Amino acid sequence: MGTTDRPQNCIDGIRCPAIKGLPRETVHILHHSLVGLVCMQRSIEDVKLQVDRSWDAVRESRKLLHRLRKEGF
Repeated sequence: MGTTDRPQNCIDGIRCPAIKGLPRETVHILHHSLVGLVCMQRSIEDVKLQVDRSWDAVRESRKLLHRLRKEGF
């Protein structure tokens, strides 16, 4: 992946829209939507980290099994 490429599961640069002059209810909805997007972004990042760690564990387990089989176990 190049330096300018972003993963599909990445939300960069979440910006708050201009709210001046908007009705209070609209501002409230926008705020909750923004908070929801940030929470989803964090969840996606957490899950990606967990998946990466799981794959690391799979690779380590395979290496260990290979070594054990090589030693006759």
